Amino acid sequence: MLICGLWLQRRPADTKRQRVWVKQAAEASGFRSEVVRRGRLVRTVPVRGEIATHQPGVVYNDCRYWPRKIVELLPEGTQVQPGDILCELDSAEIRTKLRDQKLLLIRARAGWQTAVAGETLQQLKNDRRLSTNQLQAQSTQDLSTAFREAEAFQELLQLEGDVIMRQEAATMAQESWERTRELSALGINSIAELDIREVEKQNADRAVLRAAGKLNLTETFHHRKKSAELQFNAQLAADELRRTGLQNELAAAVQRVKALEMQQSVAGLQLHVDYLERALSACTIRATRAGELIYCHNRDEGKYIEIGGTAHYSQEMFRIVDRNRMIVAGRVSETQVFDLSVGLPAVVRIPTLPTLELSAELKWIAPIPSPISWFAPNDLFNAVQLELLGSEESLASIAFGTTATCEILVEDRPGVLQIPVQAVFRNGPQTEVLLASPTGLQRRQVITGKCTESQAEIREGLAEGDTVLVGEQHRLRRLADSLP
Repeated sequence: MLICGLWLQRRPADTKRQRVWVKQAAEASGFRSEVVRRGRLVRTVPVRGEIATHQPGVVYNDCRYWPRKIVELLPEGTQVQPGDILCELDSAEIRTKLRDQKLLLIRARAGWQTAVAGETLQQLKNDRRLSTNQLQAQSTQDLSTAFREAEAFQELLQLEGDVIMRQEAATMAQESWERTRELSALGINSIAELDIREVEKQNADRAVLRAAGKLNLTETFHHRKKSAELQFNAQLAADELRRTGLQNELAAAVQRVKALEMQQSVAGLQLHVDYLERALSACTIRATRAGELIYCHNRDEGKYIEIGGTAHYSQEMFRIVDRNRMIVAGRVSETQVFDLSVGLPAVVRIPTLPTLELSAELKWIAPIPSPISWFAPNDLFNAVQLELLGSEESLASIAFGTTATCEILVEDRPGVLQIPVQAVFRNGPQTEVLLASPTGLQRRQVITGKCTESQAEIREGLAEGDTVLVGEQHRLRRLADSLP
């Protein structure tokens, strides 16, 4: 209010003196004054990144064994060719383990061959045993068949013939006895001769009985017993043959399982030997392409590429780069990425080389943003790549991995009416400034355009040469609310 009263009392005629007086009065109240001018409005988007190369050849540690110590190392910056040895890892433990595994593999192969030979020998034994039992079974079966079909029949025929002969002899003895009795009755033969014929008849009858009994006994008991014995022997031989077949299958299966176990052991040892040989070969890290050798230190995890350091499996060890295409790999906030487009120019500065300023061109913008920290998942950034423009000699002093700050030129317009950003404040839905004049302070509604970090474009509401107050927005707003 004091400033307003002073401006109402004094009306200097000279414009320059008025501006000086306004400036002094504003500074006395804790504000500063700025004159609305036309000038060049430059809008840039800041990018922070690291110096890298376009599509470098990345060399990883492919040794799957335990982490290895680095024993030999090619100096960083060396120009290498494809196949050159870049690094040697400690392989003494792997060599010892490989030698032991090869010895075990030789023993396992010998055991496997022994098992295969045992399987063949067992098969021969099985064949011999099986053929013996088959011959025995066939023999007993043939004996049973021969007895049933030939021997028993012939013996019965012989016994039946004997019975018939005995019966005929008995009939003849009966007839002889009867004739002798008749003759004895006529007194022709003596009683002694009749007794003899009677004895002969009795002997003939007993012979018939014996022959018939033998036939009956042979047919009823002997043949059945022998036939049953022969059939039993044949069945026993057949059962033995089946049992031999099962035993052979079991013995062959046991030998087969033993051979498979040895084969599995050989396969496992061979797999381990192949793994160790690959690990031993991977202990010698070679270049995959031609270019300049760059170490891939991981400072966040404390992993440095140096002699005596530890190399882990799949760790990024080296980059083979080409200085013909150097880039800045950086990131930009997702709130500013929509102002960018491929092809925009940029200025690159390197903190370690403060006198060096390079030109660059925006070559690539990541389509999808991503967080750079787990602790701030909502702060999203888009990755960008800027290609450095310059000769190989001008870029030779830049180390890869060096931090670089870039400013991408988004807009450059001359003759733009502009004021400091700190002179503009929001008052409800309106954008206002405090206009300072010899007659006092005035609230002036303005329409702004593009803004930079320090300047704001004025499209309507102010004219060139006007003076505005610059300060903290809440103080400007409080002062504006106090004006009538």
